[in-house]
Amino acid sequence: MKKKYLLLLSILVLAVTSIPSEAQNKLTVRYFNQIRWEGQLTYNFFTGPDAGNFRTSINGFGSGILDLFGMRTSSDIINIGSEKYYLSIGAGFAVTKYRLADNLVFLGPQSSIAFSMPDPNPTHDYGSGFFSYGKSKIITTSLYFPVDLNLAIGKNILFTAGGYLDLNATARYKMKYLVGEDKVKEIIRSEEFRKLNPSTVKFGVNATFFHKKLGYGLSASWSLTPFFKPGWGPDIHEARISASYRIRNLKEMFKKTE
Repeated sequence: MKKKYLLLLSILVLAVTSIPSEAQNKLTVRYFNQIRWEGQLTYNFFTGPDAGNFRTSINGFGSGILDLFGMRTSSDIINIGSEKYYLSIGAGFAVTKYRLADNLVFLGPQSSIAFSMPDPNPTHDYGSGFFSYGKSKIITTSLYFPVDLNLAIGKNILFTAGGYLDLNATARYKMKYLVGEDKVKEIIRSEEFRKLNPSTVKFGVNATFFHKKLGYGLSASWSLTPFFKPGWGPDIHEARISASYRIRNLKEMFKKTE
């Protein structure tokens, strides 16, 4: 785990030390310059030794796919650098959804370790269609603090790479299924889900590729910190890819609304 944190620290140090390399561009400090977000067309999934038991599905609404209520957004609090190279430090929030393919049942901590298994009840019909009623998913909300080195390539390309801090605020698990013609919904709310030992402070790395003319880009991120506290639950790490990454200038946005 220490090696992962050292990797993140190395990325941030590289970001800071790389800014002055573009001597011909004047360094400036800008506040609340941009807003960034990932919304629709985003897929959330897990990696790690136990990821096979937490496979996610893109079948239907969930995992961020076409889901208006699953997003990650942040505002650049401060940008330091030139027009070509600059360091951005931001703050925002994230609503992350993981729709599970195997419809897991969480049985609570067993010997202080979170335990789960595929739903063994054959009368629970989760369906398999795109708009099926049944589903099971983990939903988290968190505060999100990215630190990135941004590199402008030509007039239209912006590449960023760096790390982030994620502070979990809530985590819950929702199951929806049919028993005959009856609709059933079960929820493990955040207070109970906390007993399953999810990590509340997480560090990760991210990278984005943005095309200014198109107004969209690609982004990817991976959590160095496991979803459950090490040794207290399954060893899985959060990962995210998005084809709907956007950056907007805050001043331009305010001008259009006036």
